[in-house]
Amino acid sequence: MNYPKVTILIPNYNGKKWLTQCLATVEKSTYPNKEILVVNNGSTDDSREFVEKKYPEVKLIEIKKNKGFAGANNVGVRAANGKYVLLINNDTEVPPNFLSQMVARMESDKTIGVIQPMIRSLRKRFLLDAACSFYTSTGFQYHYGYYQPYKKKQYNKEYFVYSAKGACLFTRREEYLRLGGLDEDFVCYVEESDFCHRMWLAGYKVLYLPQSYIYHWGGGDMSVMEKSETTIYRSFRNRFYSYIKNLSLFELIKLLPVHIVFCEAMIFSALLRGIIRYGLAAQLGTVWWIFHLPRILKKRRLVQDKIRKVADHDFLPLIKHDPPLSYYLHFLRNPEAKYDEPPID
Repeated sequence: MNYPKVTILIPNYNGKKWLTQCLATVEKSTYPNKEILVVNNGSTDDSREFVEKKYPEVKLIEIKKNKGFAGANNVGVRAANGKYVLLINNDTEVPPNFLSQMVARMESDKTIGVIQPMIRSLRKRFLLDAACSFYTSTGFQYHYGYYQPYKKKQYNKEYFVYSAKGACLFTRREEYLRLGGLDEDFVCYVEESDFCHRMWLAGYKVLYLPQSYIYHWGGGDMSVMEKSETTIYRSFRNRFYSYIKNLSLFELIKLLPVHIVFCEAMIFSALLRGIIRYGLAAQLGTVWWIFHLPRILKKRRLVQDKIRKVADHDFLPLIKHDPPLSYYLHFLRNPEAKYDEPPID
């Protein structure tokens, strides 16, 4: 087997406690041609001193001011030396042989642009963090397999998917940079879906590959980076931002009214239950795009004129999977649930 170089890229914000275990497992990877790169993203803890002392072979990039998840990854990819880059969160653990399958699969099929392995939960190791994410008729992604036993047959098949999770995203460095990387306006949340959408538009596929797996705790950096209301605001805002940028006019006209109705239903449910801060944050995210439409449309022109190579109807049917009604009822009944924590399949 050929072993092209892989850069394992770990953005970090005040996450020494996560890096301790993450780097210990990444360092033991058996893949023979790799570099490990940590982007210390405005940390004020002793993450830098820890990496320099404990892992002197790790390439360390220091950013003085936090640039968000998107910005930190973009800085890291530009500095990477690998043909491939693996974006991986600091609150993850990896088995020794997790890289080889992803490299081999992408080397064998040049039409694959992004691979996501199976992501198992670090909280309960026999369960999935999530298998993969599908596009839906409502605009809310269907995070398939959340907290389900990973041994179930349906989660051990390859799928073409709408989006990989940012916790572990494998791609070619050249294509990442050509497509503009992660959109730094997003800061965090939905930025990986926006990137994967552009990958589909450029004529590449996004693949869920269960033969490879990692473990993910979830919310590591976010627990110290921002308040939950900010998270809600960004997740609502960024979905609108991404769809307006990337969808065809026909698909956008079809999706946008439905998505607005579902967003407002969730907001109304939150307000009824007295969860005022959630409702206000979600409402701000839902209307934000109206006041920033010129900026979004400028980016839309770039995507549609320079990146789009295929029509929506050529790929959306491959990655569209509408969940049962109970999926949406879960959010209406539990409006404070994290946006990426759906009910059991």
